Amino acid sequence: MKFEIEAKRTRVLMENIKGTIDISKKEVMRVTDCPSVEDGDSTAWYSYVEEAVELGANFKLDIKVKGGQLQGEAEYTDVEINW
Repeated sequence: MKFEIEAKRTRVLMENIKGTIDISKKEVMRVTDCPSVEDGDSTAWYSYVEEAVELGANFKLDIKVKGGQLQGEAEYTDVEINW
């Protein structure tokens, strides 16, 4: 038997990406709490960029996607069924 469904489905898509991001020193400092200068080096914040991205910092992307693969099972929420 067929039913009408309305729901939200969450799926995790793992993608391999390569490209360029544009992130500000201010954003890296905000997310990681790193200092603006370390031992007189004003570019020391560069070493915190990876951590900032992993912690959810805001940045602009210019990337190419090199394939993707769904991981895990789909999760359905707010399901409504009508017949």
